[in-house]
Amino acid sequence: MGLTRFLLSLLLPNFQLQKSLRNLVQPGAVKRAKGVVKAAVIQMEYSPVSNVSGFIALINRFLIKMTDFGPDIVVFPHLMDSFLFRVFPLFLLIGTRHHAKAIRETSRTTSEICERTMAEFSKIWNCTVVFGTTQGHKVYHVGNRQSHILETKEYKMAVVSHRTLNNSIQLDRLVSSGVRIIATPGFGVADYSDWDERYHMWAHSQMVGFYGLWSAVSGRFLGKDLKARACVTAPIPITNSLDGYIVKNSSTTGDTVLLAELDMNKIESFVQSRKFPTLHYSKD
Repeated sequence: MGLTRFLLSLLLPNFQLQKSLRNLVQPGAVKRAKGVVKAAVIQMEYSPVSNVSGFIALINRFLIKMTDFGPDIVVFPHLMDSFLFRVFPLFLLIGTRHHAKAIRETSRTTSEICERTMAEFSKIWNCTVVFGTTQGHKVYHVGNRQSHILETKEYKMAVVSHRTLNNSIQLDRLVSSGVRIIATPGFGVADYSDWDERYHMWAHSQMVGFYGLWSAVSGRFLGKDLKARACVTAPIPITNSLDGYIVKNSSTTGDTVLLAELDMNKIESFVQSRKFPTLHYSKD
């Protein structure tokens, strides 16, 4: 273990995490509707915390907004463990050019804390949670680690990177295999534009046919002002507003919890309607 990771492990003791996890917000009693999957998508303003208790309190700020909704799927942003970087005082002394090395040295510890938190949350809420850390995208279902393609009785979902959202062929293959929900833990960008945003999740949700769940982090991060808009997309004909969005953040900054009910019968009908019949001709 490197010196940086060793010092960080002293600042983030295991017993403190175990104690803090007991403070996670508990779910409410919610009725389930057949054929409807409830999704919560989160946009967070970057605000690093100084200890594990602060990280749990940060997560609770969002959980309390969905206790009466009872989501089946919750999508947090990417690099969630970066919210723990304030724990380590040396970050205040390290020059910008050394940030990447420091992140690599500490990411296993911070990512593990984030994963254990999300695993416990998914267990007590009996849901699927999707998020990203410095170690990549993660999926937990009712407390258990899952692959990036998850199938339950209610839905089949794929968790993909932002880059994959440009690949129509790969997305089409996922939909052809039965995937009806695509989730991407996102992160804001400094050069945000509404058109660039539409080019990814929104455009391919229309072309290929799936529910798209896009989360994000905005705010000041490593000297840059990041902007984003978390959203839930769907093919235009099955959205109430006929704009391809079930719900979308109205601002490019700030904390937001987007709640959406995904009608799985509607998306299935849309996908099936896009299939073309194969005609065979034979001579008499």
